[in-house]
Amino acid sequence: MKKIILIIFGIIILTFAGCYDPPSREKQGLDYDSLQELVETSDRILKLKKLDNEIKFIVEEEGYFSIKFSVLEKFKGSSSIGDEIFITFLETDFHNLFIRNKNVEKFDQSFDRQDYVFFLIGRARKNIFPKELGGSLWYKNGNPSIFQIQNDNISIISTESHIEALDKSFIDILKMSESKFLNLVKLLNE
Repeated sequence: MKKIILIIFGIIILTFAGCYDPPSREKQGLDYDSLQELVETSDRILKLKKLDNEIKFIVEEEGYFSIKFSVLEKFKGSSSIGDEIFITFLETDFHNLFIRNKNVEKFDQSFDRQDYVFFLIGRARKNIFPKELGGSLWYKNGNPSIFQIQNDNISIISTESHIEALDKSFIDILKMSESKFLNLVKLLNE
């Protein structure tokens, strides 16, 4: 009798353990300690320029914001120069972005004036997301995964808490020229 109870109890535990569904990767808020790790885990690494298209929408009671960019250069993934791609943000994440170069300040959220290097993860677009976004949804790959390039200077865009606690390897990027940073990304992807 004890064996039967133990077997039933074991089956119940295994059944409930199999039902656990961890949060999706884009909602886990992965934080990276090195550029190498960020490069290795990204599906696409692209230098982008913002286009005018922006879409706000709600899916499963979550607000999202998607911005359309044009590909200027590809470092990893299947994009080509001139391709257009939407980058999707959870609205709460989008409104909590900060920028760091010499100082830390609230990011103006425009993406208008400069070029950006995005480290992205892609997910198949479910039918509940707008069709304009294409077959895949592209998200920033954790923190930090957005780098602004302006006048040969690199800035990092991320959450305030992550900006405040950046690893030395990311702080060193702030001192690099654009060409040195882009060459480093290419080298780490080889």
